[in-house]
Amino acid sequence: MSWLGPVLAVAGLAFRESARNRVLHALVGATLLMTGASVVFGWVSGDEQARQLKIVADLSLSAIALLGTIASIFLGTNLVYQEVERRTVYTVLARPIDRGGFIVGKYLGLAGVMAVAVAAMSAGFLLVYGLAGGRPSVGLLVALALTYVELAVVIGVAVFFSVAAHPIEGAVFAFVVALAGHVTADLQRLGADLARDASGVGVVVLEKVLYGAYVLLPNLENFNVRPHAAHGVAIDPAHAGLALVYAVVYVAILLGLATVVFRRKVL
Repeated sequence: MSWLGPVLAVAGLAFRESARNRVLHALVGATLLMTGASVVFGWVSGDEQARQLKIVADLSLSAIALLGTIASIFLGTNLVYQEVERRTVYTVLARPIDRGGFIVGKYLGLAGVMAVAVAAMSAGFLLVYGLAGGRPSVGLLVALALTYVELAVVIGVAVFFSVAAHPIEGAVFAFVVALAGHVTADLQRLGADLARDASGVGVVVLEKVLYGAYVLLPNLENFNVRPHAAHGVAIDPAHAGLALVYAVVYVAILLGLATVVFRRKVL
């Protein structure tokens, strides 16, 4: 277990550095502001209280997911690149830690920061939801937990691009992957429909490309139970468990790929 100490040390440094970032503070503040504004939107709708609570839950959960994704991408794509640019990576790697441990430590640090951020945003949402007359349900708590798991996958994507690309390019790539991650099932269906309705080499190639995108891109819809929770629909525990396993495996693959790229990088 001698490798664990250095990894946790890197994670602690990444946690403190990310926690001080003003962009993170601004995005958390914006999420809380949108949560408060959702009450106004619900009241303006003029519907019954149950409908108003659905509006509050819908807008608040969506805000946590969207702004949490932006924060994860912004912080994650700068995580390793800044260390290389400032040459502080040499000091860290001079210690008994390899490049793989450095990547894992960085990931754990940022994942820890986002856990605190999501906890703060969730607490604000649940407080506002309670003041609006709602009673937090197990479904809402599960939706919030899976939203964090979704962000953990996005952090993995961002860390990979932090190693493989410039921060601006990495942020663009990570954001595109995050967007595409919510339509991967549609890509598979589109390829199947094309193969069924048309023929030719071009159609076959396009089908294979779409299927490849379906396999390679993260299926972030696995974690999106927010509409179900907002509308009081029961969430299958088996689905939540499988989504968690999927996230762990996908993040492990991403960190493995990031380690391979980082080990080949000339510092």
